[in-house]
Amino acid sequence: MKPVHFFALEVVGRDDLNNPIYEPVPIGSYKGVLTQWSLEEIAVMDREVLETHQKLLTDAPRSVLERAERVEIEGVSYAITDLKKDFRRWRLCHVKADDP
Repeated sequence: MKPVHFFALEVVGRDDLNNPIYEPVPIGSYKGVLTQWSLEEIAVMDREVLETHQKLLTDAPRSVLERAERVEIEGVSYAITDLKKDFRRWRLCHVKADDP
């Protein structure tokens, strides 16, 4: 397990068209690991999801995952797309890597 850093996006200002400008704000660091898709998941999931998303298993509390919009793992930034399962000690969510 490696350190995983979670971020919430907060409004820090507005642009000329009055659109909000967001900046990531750290909300916690916990243990986590990116996991592989199982054969069952591969059989039932959309190919696009399998190619663009990964699974993150973490011990971060559900309250942190509900606030977090971004996560950084080994220097790579991901968007949290869905909180899938809440086990007693671990949470499983889907993340999507930022486009290069």
